[in-house]
Amino acid sequence: MTELRLADELFLIGHDEYTGKPRANEELLGTGLAGAVLGELLINRRISCSGGKVVVLDQRPWGEVVSDAALGELQRRLGTYVVRAWVEHLRDNAREAVGRRLVAMGMLRREESRGVLSRKGAVRFPGVEPMVCAQPQVRLAYQLERPGVIHPQMATLAALLLALGLEHLLVVTMSRQETREQLTQITASLPAELHALVTGVQAATAALALTVRR
Repeated sequence: MTELRLADELFLIGHDEYTGKPRANEELLGTGLAGAVLGELLINRRISCSGGKVVVLDQRPWGEVVSDAALGELQRRLGTYVVRAWVEHLRDNAREAVGRRLVAMGMLRREESRGVLSRKGAVRFPGVEPMVCAQPQVRLAYQLERPGVIHPQMATLAALLLALGLEHLLVVTMSRQETREQLTQITASLPAELHALVTGVQAATAALALTVRR
């Protein structure tokens, strides 16, 4: 199986592996995916989240279209901005960008259907091999039910699901309260910069919820 990046894993958990439909609000998923793309850059030391603000550390592209596009956007805009601002700036295109990356990897198909009353089509990303697409969910569920040392990428994935309020997407034998408690412990154990990233995603999620209510 091709090695998956953080945003790839979040995308697969956030979509039904058979129908390719989002399992949550698309704007909410976009918020998480934007944060996950920043997380990829952070884990690979391309950016820093020192003081809750995003700073570019290494401007060199690494030949991966999604991360390079995000890094280029960070470089084009002068100054430093808080994580929430960058998440909100990047989220509109995050689902399409990460979905296309998974299509290029041969894991998903991209299908678009036109609405009867709207020109805007609904885009779905069904799995080529649905059981393979379910692997991030299976690995994370296994980790939650057998606590131990956890890789930074998986820990960040767990924390993002909690920040987005999407812990219910995980199929585990624990109760939802127990799942939340385990995810909270993982979030608290994150290194400072990854914790700052997740906090920024949580802030963007809260602001999105307020907008929807209005």
